[in-house]
Amino acid sequence: MNVLTLALLMSSAAAGGIINTVCGFGLGAVAMSVWPYLMPYMQSVSVVTLCGLTIDLLLLSSTYRFISWKKLVPCLICGMIFSSLSVYLSVGAAEKVLVRSLGVILIALGVYSVFFSGRIRIKASPFNGCIAGALAGTFSGLFSVGGPPVAIYLLAGTDSNSEYRATLNAYFCFINVSTTWARWRNGIITAQVLQVWLLLAAAVGLSILVGNKVFHKLDGAKLRKIVYAYLIFSGVLLLFR
Repeated sequence: MNVLTLALLMSSAAAGGIINTVCGFGLGAVAMSVWPYLMPYMQSVSVVTLCGLTIDLLLLSSTYRFISWKKLVPCLICGMIFSSLSVYLSVGAAEKVLVRSLGVILIALGVYSVFFSGRIRIKASPFNGCIAGALAGTFSGLFSVGGPPVAIYLLAGTDSNSEYRATLNAYFCFINVSTTWARWRNGIITAQVLQVWLLLAAAVGLSILVGNKVFHKLDGAKLRKIVYAYLIFSGVLLLFR
């Protein structure tokens, strides 16, 4: 791996990690708009998952008391089932198809966040939680971009920013463990994947420090709109890659 590639990986990991720390999700979306240009697709999604797990564990070490288990469980059960199934389905799939599918997903997420996130209200309920978990699990297994469906569900049903972020981090902690296990069983987690993950650990750690400093100060809604406007552009690039 050359210096330029490593620099691009670390900078995008840091940017995505900051957004993830502030918003509760976002690492996968930001990283997967860049990393498929630098690494094979399946290696990219595997490293994203491991970096996301690192962020989740570090954040939960100090925020676990804010987790709403009642709201988490419906999402979690469906998310774990669908994320594992999606990993098995992705094995042997054409990389070009997955990359272009990711492009469509990024465009859809960007359009939703920029134009519709403030207009659509989703009631927090076990049924809606299961739907959100199923969608997020599918996106996590195929693309490592599973945040928005569960984030929308939890934003509708949590009582504070701390409860929202802690519950969302707990969800991703379990999902990332599940998808990593499924990928390891299918031979996707290799020594090279672990090496890249360890190289990015410093950037991920720094992103948490910066993200926590702005968590209570920054307007998260505006941040998400800026990020997903960029993701629309990235999605178009991936779609026609």
